[in-house]
Amino acid sequence: MIPDFFNSPEPMTHIGAWRSILGLLIVLFATFVGVEIHIGNEDEES
Repeated sequence: MIPDFFNSPEPMTHIGAWRSILGLLIVLFATFVGVEIHIGNEDEES
């Protein structure tokens, strides 16, 4: 029973790592979408 308790924090670290990677991907995606919208607005004005 005790080894199970000590092994439980490890999956939490993987979840934390995946959460960080997912957050980074969302930020990068939002940046590219923002640039695309900005370029689209410049095309409409000219």
